[in-house]
Amino acid sequence: MTEFQMTLDSNTLNECAWSEWLEFRRKVKRKPVSEVAAKRQIKKLTSLPEVVQQMVIDHSIENDYTGLFPEKFAKMAEPVRQSTDNFIERHTDSSWADGL
Repeated sequence: MTEFQMTLDSNTLNECAWSEWLEFRRKVKRKPVSEVAAKRQIKKLTSLPEVVQQMVIDHSIENDYTGLFPEKFAKMAEPVRQSTDNFIERHTDSSWADGL
């Protein structure tokens, strides 16, 4: 499985952030992300909203970490999810058309 195929397996992966992470791992001459590690990292990342995924990856790159730490950002994900859900709910209400 190639890196590109791994990203396609997940509908909610922030592919831009994921690409940045893979590039960072290659550029700093560390061992590239293995297929097994990538699958596990993607699984953890996709449990978070895309904006929080970007924050997780940015944090690891900025601190020159070799791993991702999504658990540090889990509390931040809930308000983002609620905000997204509220936005969708507000903008998909079709009750205004009931009397037409």
